Amino acid sequence: MIVKPFELIYPTAEFWEAKMKKVFYVSMLVLSTLLLQDRGALAAMQEKVKFYQLTYQTENVIGRIAVNGFVLTELEGKSGNGTASLNPWLIGENELKVEVTKAYPSKPAEIVFGVSEMVQGEMVSTTDRGRLFSLELKNKDFSAEGKASAAKKFKSDLDFKGHLSEAGEAKESDVIAYAQKFYALFAKKDAEGILRESEVKINDYSKAFGGADMKTELRRYLTDELFNAKLNRLNPGALRAVAVCPTKNIWRVFNGKDELIKGQSPDGSTSELAVYIGLLDGKLKVVR
Repeated sequence: MIVKPFELIYPTAEFWEAKMKKVFYVSMLVLSTLLLQDRGALAAMQEKVKFYQLTYQTENVIGRIAVNGFVLTELEGKSGNGTASLNPWLIGENELKVEVTKAYPSKPAEIVFGVSEMVQGEMVSTTDRGRLFSLELKNKDFSAEGKASAAKKFKSDLDFKGHLSEAGEAKESDVIAYAQKFYALFAKKDAEGILRESEVKINDYSKAFGGADMKTELRRYLTDELFNAKLNRLNPGALRAVAVCPTKNIWRVFNGKDELIKGQSPDGSTSELAVYIGLLDGKLKVVR
């Protein structure tokens, strides 16, 4: 199965190449190291913004890497490396956390991860251990049960705590009800309605990536990808809202085991959209 997730970012050359070739697009946070090289992205940027980039190398581990409680990437036990952007998830005073388990208990395991702070024009490779900081969990750091974890706090210039960690407290039942209304916009293929409900997310991502035109990119993704897919049927009884972020007041909504918004395209691939909901100014809104 080919999965084509969309996490409202500025598209890189790698992103478009992956779409054309219909290949498996692994990360839910699809910001590659090519972002800083992409001429279209550079032309769209109105100011120089710092880029905070996660890089990691793994051996025989399953688990996740998260920043401020938001999952950046899921580790599936295969050896390799990867990268993800932290920008839209930062709250000024941040914590990056890794929780892993040995995929095969009898084999050695290791994970190296770190964060680089860059500005427009700089690059980081997937083998970079992190210029801002780097952490490592070696085989000896795993418990008898095969588990290990590590965390690191760091500061960032980018700060979205007003829409994330400082969002108001919402009832799970209200979040579920709002999620159903948001889903209905996809069922009706109401692009403008989706864009209105996603205004906070669009504005934050535009700021996170230096003024890139995220509204146009989301509209394009909706009309070119998601609206051409067969949307998964909503099962109200299976809707789940999972509280995330340090204050547990942002909710990620799932339709059973899947993302709230997921569909299958005619070519057999799937497209999906993670939905995070928060209470801002007394109203529930899509914040990520």
